[in-house]
Amino acid sequence: APFAALRARGWLQVYQEADVGPTSSLGLLTDLMFTSHQVPVRNAQRVITANIKGELQATDAPLSDHNAVKAAFVVQSVSDPRHPQGDQDNLEPRQEIPALGFGTHFMPEDLAQRISDEDFRRRVDELTETAVKAAIDAGVRLFESGNRHMNQPTVGRTLQWALQEGKVTRSELFICGRISKCKDREQLLSEVEMLLRELRVDYVDLLTLDIPPEQAPQTWPWAEEVLREGRARHLGVSNFDLLGPKVCVELFREFLAGVKIPPSVLAMEVHPLNTNEEMSECCRGLGIQVMAYSPVGAPHKVETFMQVLTKSDARDMRPLLKVPDVPALQDLGRRYGVSATQVALRWNLQRGHCVVSKSWNPAHILENTQLFHFCLRPEDMSSVSRLHKGVRGERFFQAAFASGAKALPRMTRDAQDECQRILSKIRGPGGGSLPSRAAPRGTGAPSTVSSLPSDIVSKGGNDMGGPDKVDWEKLGFEKPVEESPGFWRRIGVATGKGCDGKGKGKGAGYPVLKDGLPVGGKGVPPPMMVGSKDAYR
Repeated sequence: APFAALRARGWLQVYQEADVGPTSSLGLLTDLMFTSHQVPVRNAQRVITANIKGELQATDAPLSDHNAVKAAFVVQSVSDPRHPQGDQDNLEPRQEIPALGFGTHFMPEDLAQRISDEDFRRRVDELTETAVKAAIDAGVRLFESGNRHMNQPTVGRTLQWALQEGKVTRSELFICGRISKCKDREQLLSEVEMLLRELRVDYVDLLTLDIPPEQAPQTWPWAEEVLREGRARHLGVSNFDLLGPKVCVELFREFLAGVKIPPSVLAMEVHPLNTNEEMSECCRGLGIQVMAYSPVGAPHKVETFMQVLTKSDARDMRPLLKVPDVPALQDLGRRYGVSATQVALRWNLQRGHCVVSKSWNPAHILENTQLFHFCLRPEDMSSVSRLHKGVRGERFFQAAFASGAKALPRMTRDAQDECQRILSKIRGPGGGSLPSRAAPRGTGAPSTVSSLPSDIVSKGGNDMGGPDKVDWEKLGFEKPVEESPGFWRRIGVATGKGCDGKGKGKGAGYPVLKDGLPVGGKGVPPPMMVGSKDAYR
């Protein structure tokens, strides 16, 4: 019998028949629970979940010959891997992660106006300091940063000021740090040192490895070492959701099976247009907290892609691809007396996620925290979840800056078809199926079926000055992203060349920048634009 086998192996029966009574039509207790070690039981009670065979009462539950038992256990503390087994008496209670957080990643595009490099750095510091202070005043206690963030020292300095001024205590703050350079143990430890130094703390509450999933098994033991040393209180992983449906859960479970200390948090992009249901359900079952970054869909990243579309195409696509512009969310917002953004954030909260939003506008920062005076009804939660289109802001952002053809990023089939129908309005059937750029100047490439104005095709989109400069607004197009100072500063940061292009990073032909734009246009590729599929091959 299984019960006898469990007892023979030292497992303990949670409750007796005298505690809950019989649960079967035979008058016996047949629904038992066993635990591998002694756990205090708060209460145990029989729950009537179905008709006992032979009874006359009618319920919606199927007929059965037994009922169920519900038991509640007292979990005094969670094992802390920094302490050896047997030293559990001195453990701290498990730390709770705040429901709301603030993301501090400053992107060059967040400051689009053309200013000098010195003024750019000063403005970044000012905006970061103002935003972090506004978040603290709004009640936010979770702050997320990373070594790849250009403003991380300013974040650390502002948090230190808040601690010294008594605005918050260190125990109230939940500081999350991301590291992405982990090719060996020495590099990971060096990244942790840099993280702690720039944030001006002795430890971070959460250390997240922002690395490709295939690198996680090799890197994880080094992160466990950081946790045991007390320089991190919890560990987190990310990017597993990028592996795609089914594969993401399978590989995530394989990863968990091979680690000694499981991650406490999985960070991933979650919003109404990218619900990540599969990974969310997996984490819920495993007791791993989901940290939802880009909870509003990173509309600034999607808008960057809109800049390479005609104005009419961009206008029609925004309600499909930008969370704040989705009509269904706006309708719900009007019903509850809130904004579409607040509806999206509240939807994430009610799914049990930790929500990490970002804004440099103090009014928006405050609005993003005002989520507890309303609650979405179950039917509204379901309707929001059905908005899923597989829209990831980072994919649109990368597509906008791609050196090749600017095609629509991968989404769900239905979303892809909707966007292509919009592109086909002007370009004709199939015009949006393979967006590409116009022929570069001097190539002599034919343009047999071009939906773009002939002068743009003949000039190849060249707008680097001179008599052939294209008037994009007059032709109905938004300004190309390559005209934005944020574009070149981002590429400089990504390649290690820095915001002025003079660093020693990779990219030998990278142009020197002045005030965020290339000097003389040397080494500058022509802007790419979404055109017809036959405009250039």
